[in-house]
Amino acid sequence: MKNKVKCAAAAEYPSIVENRRYIHQHPCASFHEEETASYICRQLRQEGIPFVKCGQNGVVARLKGDEGGPVIAFRADFDALPIQEPAGLPYASQSPGVMHACGHDAHAAVLLGLARVLHQNRSWLRGEAVFIFQYAEELPPGGAAPMIAAGCLEGVERIYGFHVSDELDAGTVGVCPGKYMAASDSFFMTFTGNGGHGSRPDETPDTVLAAASAIIESNTIVSRFVPPRAAAVVSVCNIHGGKAYNVLPSQVSVEGTVRTYEAETAELIQGKLALAAKGAAAFYGAALNFRFEYGYPPVVNAEREAGLVRAAAEKLDLPFKAIEPTPVGEDFSRYLQRVPGAFFRVGIRNPALKAVYPLHNSLFRIDEEGMRAALETFLGIYLIETGQL
Repeated sequence: MKNKVKCAAAAEYPSIVENRRYIHQHPCASFHEEETASYICRQLRQEGIPFVKCGQNGVVARLKGDEGGPVIAFRADFDALPIQEPAGLPYASQSPGVMHACGHDAHAAVLLGLARVLHQNRSWLRGEAVFIFQYAEELPPGGAAPMIAAGCLEGVERIYGFHVSDELDAGTVGVCPGKYMAASDSFFMTFTGNGGHGSRPDETPDTVLAAASAIIESNTIVSRFVPPRAAAVVSVCNIHGGKAYNVLPSQVSVEGTVRTYEAETAELIQGKLALAAKGAAAFYGAALNFRFEYGYPPVVNAEREAGLVRAAAEKLDLPFKAIEPTPVGEDFSRYLQRVPGAFFRVGIRNPALKAVYPLHNSLFRIDEEGMRAALETFLGIYLIETGQL
């Protein structure tokens, strides 16, 4: 069976590359993926694979085998980022200000390849294989929750997904059992005064110093209040206020992100951020508007399913690396709150192809050979789940 998987993946590889490059050339921003969704539907229709629309722009395809077996789902996202891609690649983005700088084009292409291979090798089907093409992963509240509400997980017993990795060499598979990716929450502070002349700070609330004080206190929360065993990140990521060098602005806003792995840690940080903001506002006499928004929950891989990802890589002679938890967020977590599964990484790094830049960078590229490894891993997972590998 190993040789059959290798041959099937090799035969499908040109189509995966073609689909990935088309999607890369025609990226769609989160919640505006109608064109990409239509392209996915066309590819499924041409292959004769049954599918339904799901949620705002999602697509779900299902293949049933003649024999009984589990219902295994595989998910890929397909939204792009608000980034301008520089010229250079023959298939560079044709959409101004929008780019697949995170590899979602590769995810969608691999999942299309998986559906095609299983459709063309129907004797491999046991039970049911479900293919979830998800919109809007990049922008909370994300597409996973509405797709789940619309029924994409109906009957599903386990689910798997992957993300390309610029930290792993092309073709290397990595997985982390248990707590893998952090919850991604955000906070917003706005300090307001009446504004005034910089030469007479005693006559107006100093919104700049209030914001600065809150920022300094924010950066002590993890080191002084979060237990060392509980990893967490608090980062202030942007500040806006004022337009003149000699005017104390009437308003200064501060925004940032919080990454945690436990709900109690997120609640602790939320409370301390609010205290820091209130204290700063009170001290400098500014009015305060404080908001904390919970984003994606943490990705927690099931031990069995994470082990199965590793087993698939090893049975197919793919390079494997155990990877560490990361504070990056991902709404695949919402599926894992409903059914057990695993979210893993597949390397696309290759210095010879300049595929060395990090995710969300305008120069991000991939070694497309990594997609072949991703397809093989998906096939291996399915065949192990159904007792054939």
